[in-house]
Amino acid sequence: MAVVFACAASHAPGITAWTEAAPKEQADKIIGSYHKLQAMLDATKPDALLAISVEHWANFFLNQMPTFCIGRADHYDGPVEEWLRISKSRIPGDSQLSAELLDGCLEAGFDLSFSDELLFDHATMLPIHFLTPRMDIPVVPLILNTLTPPMPSPKRCYALGRVLGETLEKHSKRIAIVATGGLSHWPGEAKHGKINIPFDKRFLDILTTGDRSQLAGYTHEEINVGAGSGGHEIRTWITLAGALPDWKATLLAYEPVAPWATGCGLVTFSRS
Repeated sequence: MAVVFACAASHAPGITAWTEAAPKEQADKIIGSYHKLQAMLDATKPDALLAISVEHWANFFLNQMPTFCIGRADHYDGPVEEWLRISKSRIPGDSQLSAELLDGCLEAGFDLSFSDELLFDHATMLPIHFLTPRMDIPVVPLILNTLTPPMPSPKRCYALGRVLGETLEKHSKRIAIVATGGLSHWPGEAKHGKINIPFDKRFLDILTTGDRSQLAGYTHEEINVGAGSGGHEIRTWITLAGALPDWKATLLAYEPVAPWATGCGLVTFSRS
């Protein structure tokens, strides 16, 4: 049955950790859009969820930072943050699907790292909390290095997406995909709290109405200057765009939420 659902969504920790700090209208729109995504996902009855996510020093450090790492465990624990206001849970994995994706990527020339032990921080747990609140859908995490240079280029991420899409399209299981991260934010920097609305809107416009292959043309410096160190997480969205080049992308919400210090976006994908 291949891919039956896909979305991209921001994972700003303030969405759950300090919800009430945001203007109510903005918070309601972001959280309400997450609930819409959950209903859409439930309707497709997926067998597994591929989470294209990022690293925040929860699993890897400068002594070993993989460019791409896929989890092969039978379960994962999270969140690592006690302050996230998300209960600690054990999330089931799908080690068979992980192995098949790993093999497909290796066959196509992508040498992914793999790990049988990964912890989930807010990057993965926050979207799972909203999309699969019962924590009963097996998750396959794919971690991208968007944390420290050198990072995979957007072109490379888009190409990885193509391989993932082609591999999943042949699969007998019903697969859902979530890409999580971004949009513009400068966490822990002098510019912390800045949100670049024009950058975010241009990116979302290309994703939803433009030639999506243009996303592969972003440079590291363009993202760094325009969206901040946290904005490098848009590589997960670019990976998903590469996986589903012919699917229609629809913007559910975009809110520049100052108290969460992030341009928050949620996009759903559907077959054209």
